[in-house]
Amino acid sequence: MEKIKTDLPFNYITIRTTKSRIDKGLLSIPVSLIDNFPKQSNNIILVDENDNAETKTFTPYNSSSRECRIGGLSNFYKRFNIKDGDELVIQFLEDNKIRLLPEYYFKENIIQSLNDLENYDDEENINNSLDSISKISNYDKDEIIKNEFVRLSNEFVPERKTQIVDQVKKRDSVSLSMKKILLSLYEGKCQVSNFTFLTKNDKPYFEIHHIDSFKGNHFKNLLVVSPNVHAQFTYARLEQLFDDEGWLRKVKFNNELFDVYQVIDKLPPFFEKEVHSD
Repeated sequence: MEKIKTDLPFNYITIRTTKSRIDKGLLSIPVSLIDNFPKQSNNIILVDENDNAETKTFTPYNSSSRECRIGGLSNFYKRFNIKDGDELVIQFLEDNKIRLLPEYYFKENIIQSLNDLENYDDEENINNSLDSISKISNYDKDEIIKNEFVRLSNEFVPERKTQIVDQVKKRDSVSLSMKKILLSLYEGKCQVSNFTFLTKNDKPYFEIHHIDSFKGNHFKNLLVVSPNVHAQFTYARLEQLFDDEGWLRKVKFNNELFDVYQVIDKLPPFFEKEVHSD
């Protein structure tokens, strides 16, 4: 088994296929994964990309063959045009069910849904994108939001765009998806004062501050703040201290020093896939 850093915001597991197994419609389970499979059963439930379940023949490792394998995959291999050396993403679901997806299919669908998540500006479509990502990745929405925060935090900090409206320059605002991520991670609490309050619709109130007003919407350049702290960033004598990665760590308002809470400290720095070969 080898671990490889992935650009997708998830850890996941793959099994590398071989031509001999593809020709026989089999998937041999590497010894490194057999603890995830039944020890006695002769059948296993395979769930496809549309959540349809089908019973497949299964040989446990402790059988006379001393090989753990799943049979009846000829149609699956043909439908996805699986070739020698292709990797299959394997997911372990509830009730001893598993899902197999070609890695190319897995990646294409996640990337498309992530792009949709970034570009939608309404709550319904954003939630639909999160549902799509959750379905194919087998991660819940809270984990998806945390992982997306990490992924976007590793991207280049762009210059902030402007548009001319009636001859007045207007800077671009923070996307609804980024606001949703920040709300989920910080629960509306100011990163400097830890203060928030509930509005009339019982949602926490917060404002988003651009640390550098000329730079764009990147999590390293955005802070969740209370109205009072937001005003201090604008009007008080200000000093800011950043770490080597570009995260704001401390701020001085009129020579009074405050720590800046950054949730990135509690999240994984990167994601990996495990590649298993038989």
